[in-house]
Amino acid sequence: MFNQKQSIKGFALLPLLDAITLHDELFRLFDLAQAGTLKVLIGVRYPLEQVAEAHRALENRLTTGKVVLTP
Repeated sequence: MFNQKQSIKGFALLPLLDAITLHDELFRLFDLAQAGTLKVLIGVRYPLEQVAEAHRALENRLTTGKVVLTP
């Protein structure tokens, strides 16, 4: 990689948060979702019987938004 002037970059949030901060922020996140302030884009819904098809779609990067399995 060095000879080709390439690099790998990443970011991990969880090591930066202590347990109390993580707890507080998750509660805040869930409150926003429950209040309707936070919108979650559901791209596609699959019945539970089609879980293999849903997994293939995720693996092949054919999805946009969240993939939801329904009963």
